[in-house]
Amino acid sequence: MKLTIFGGITGFDKSDFIHKFIVTCLEKHGYSTDLDDERSRSFIQYIKFEDVLLDITGAVDISRFLARPSLYEKINAVERAFSRVGTQIKNSEAEHVFLNIHFSCIHQSQYFTPMTAANLNELDPSPDEEIRVVTLIDDVYHIWDVLRKREDEFQKTSLRLREILSWHSVELMQAETVANNLTTEKRNVSNYLYAVRHPFVSLYNLVFTNNPVCLYLSFPITNTRDHPERIEDINTFRKTMFGIAEDLGVCIFDPVSIDELALNNAETEGGNRILNAEQRWPLDVELLVNEPDWPISIPENEVLEAERDISNNIKPRDFKLIDNSIFTTVYRKNYGGRSEGVNAEIQYTISRMKKPYVYDPKEDSDPRIPHPFNLEELIYNDKDVFYDEIKKGIEYYKERQNR
Repeated sequence: MKLTIFGGITGFDKSDFIHKFIVTCLEKHGYSTDLDDERSRSFIQYIKFEDVLLDITGAVDISRFLARPSLYEKINAVERAFSRVGTQIKNSEAEHVFLNIHFSCIHQSQYFTPMTAANLNELDPSPDEEIRVVTLIDDVYHIWDVLRKREDEFQKTSLRLREILSWHSVELMQAETVANNLTTEKRNVSNYLYAVRHPFVSLYNLVFTNNPVCLYLSFPITNTRDHPERIEDINTFRKTMFGIAEDLGVCIFDPVSIDELALNNAETEGGNRILNAEQRWPLDVELLVNEPDWPISIPENEVLEAERDISNNIKPRDFKLIDNSIFTTVYRKNYGGRSEGVNAEIQYTISRMKKPYVYDPKEDSDPRIPHPFNLEELIYNDKDVFYDEIKKGIEYYKERQNR
């Protein structure tokens, strides 16, 4: 049995995303898409921690549970929920168990976390079972919009952009704690940061592959965003890489699956930033999530307040994705001029003793400057050779894993 723990904050229909993912997996393997079907449950058993907690407490929803004044009462209920979920996991005969949980909650500016060492031990079926943690994320402005529209149903749940970014950070920190606590001498548990705006194949290969192989895509965004022909070229690269993922069973981490810098291009009108679909990087791939309800209108003061936090989140988030990858694939690092972001990702990849595979055609370089030759970068001027070498690198890594 393999246990996958899905974390992530609220605000992007996380449960619906996981449900669609499970249904697609069941279809792929020839099972009924009814999650309660006996055969389907023998393949994937789905447990939603929040449902168990609400069943124990009798609360109508998680917001009302968090509003209870007694911290002791809440901690006691969470411990009972972990005990019940742990029993379900240990008694499961399914090949895969998916646990949907929030590693942290926020209510009226107060954080509440169900994570303790004792609670986490309840989730461990045995030291030999494979476990992985996947922290799901989405664009901060989409989460902001969803929470505002839930205000009628869940009063006092609206959060400022900056608060949502902070909650993302707390959730990721908690996820790392979960992974570290569940790591044993026989088993290394990794936490994977995963944006929901990836194609199905990436998450499928991440969850269903033993010792998953992951790649990070790196390409200029700032220098290309305002040039449709450059976006089309980069999107061809992205789709080619997702095709390689499909063929070779790897997971791709795509940086534009999160595009919070789109807020910089939003128009200002009546004291609000108005963000339309055209300002977000066009993903041009089939997703398991719906498009946001465009346009999204956010008070200008909230955007200005959060601008530095958005910038501060991008680099460590991308570096985390590189940490989870075997190498970085770099497409045209000098496209439209030198990209500081891409070069920082190349240097971080090298610092982690991993190889950057770089497609750097000569037309991108200044003819007055000799074309670079860097022994730490695997640089290719021919695009077909670039893709072939990536495939060879993946195959080599897989062979080394199996030795």
